[in-house]
Amino acid sequence: MKSIVLDKIKVNNNRVDYFFTPNKNLQKYFNNNNNLFIEYNYELTEIPESILTIPFVSNIIPLIWITNSTIQVNELDKTFYDCLNSLKESYQNMFPNVDFNGEILVGKVVENSYEPKHKVASLFSGGLDAITTFIRVKDKNPLLITEFGWHESEMKKSEVWEADKENAVEFAKNYGLENILVQSNYGNFINARNIDKDFAKRLGDSWWHGLHHSLAIISAAIPLAFKLKVECIYIASSHSVGLEVPCASNPTTDNRIRFASGRVFHDGFELTRQAKTKVVVDYFSNIKETINIRVCFKNEENCCNCEKCLRTILGIVAEGKNPKDFGFNIPDDFSAHVEKFLFDNIKFFTKTNIMFWNIIKQRIKENKNNIPSKLMLEWFLTYDFATERKYSLIKYRVTKFFPILKRRISAKIFRIFESGY
Repeated sequence: MKSIVLDKIKVNNNRVDYFFTPNKNLQKYFNNNNNLFIEYNYELTEIPESILTIPFVSNIIPLIWITNSTIQVNELDKTFYDCLNSLKESYQNMFPNVDFNGEILVGKVVENSYEPKHKVASLFSGGLDAITTFIRVKDKNPLLITEFGWHESEMKKSEVWEADKENAVEFAKNYGLENILVQSNYGNFINARNIDKDFAKRLGDSWWHGLHHSLAIISAAIPLAFKLKVECIYIASSHSVGLEVPCASNPTTDNRIRFASGRVFHDGFELTRQAKTKVVVDYFSNIKETINIRVCFKNEENCCNCEKCLRTILGIVAEGKNPKDFGFNIPDDFSAHVEKFLFDNIKFFTKTNIMFWNIIKQRIKENKNNIPSKLMLEWFLTYDFATERKYSLIKYRVTKFFPILKRRISAKIFRIFESGY
């Protein structure tokens, strides 16, 4: 049977390394040295192995389920162990075209507990969702958890991480809060491309988005949540009621995660992204402060050119506010900038993208009288996303058809000559 064995957990001050062995049938799903690492801004020496094992199991377990494999570990926290079956059931309901099987073999299941000292630790990227959750829980003095999971096999300086960290530390300082800072390779130690080759079509989603990211992010926070005795880890929702899409981060998955005396809460699922925008811009406008909403999570600052940046910018405009007060350096020819972006990119929009943008368009119509004239996009009010996408996609396919056909024919001829026939 296919299996993955956790051979060793090595703790060195504030870093934990997991060394594991997949058998040959699973090795293609991992990169190079079969090592997951996580580094914190706190020491880990007093945290029991059964708690430290949780991040490793969390990152691996969805792969175990979809490949009907076995994962073997020496120790595991009982509360977390007990939640895995209900978590698997949630994934199965979300992705019915793939069977979720497999099992976990644990040498020793350990019962851990503590008396909570902190009510809330909130995952904090500095983005719109995270800031909304902060506003909702700020009176509980949350610990702010900021993570960077995109290191390769070695820790290297990342300007993006430095910008994220600086933003999070400054934010916490302004509110008299503490930071939990986490660096890892959880986004890269697995070969997601090979998993997607084998499973994406049946899943209807990618490994990272559909199965992995939420468990990776939440579980990386658990060892310090245990150390600091946190009652509940909050993770901000990405989607909302009525706009549900299959996603690893969902109330039916996140809210089932338990560890020792702690739990997880998926916050803000009842709010659309536009409703969250209103929460944030109203709050900071009322206290007369600017805030840097970090949208481009792989850039040092907001590019103001990508779909997510422009969607957020227009959401702020729809609430009658200036995006420059929220970390977006928009160009003077803003209307032309948005129009050109849609002309070039509407063909790539998904149904979810179109739903998000249509909600913004509706809010602009409702709030038209409160939007500054220089930011008002009159043409946008009649823009038909579905129709424009259809026409743009037809044009794209027609213009690309012959170059693609030519390349395929050339490649086929080359292979024929290369083979000697």
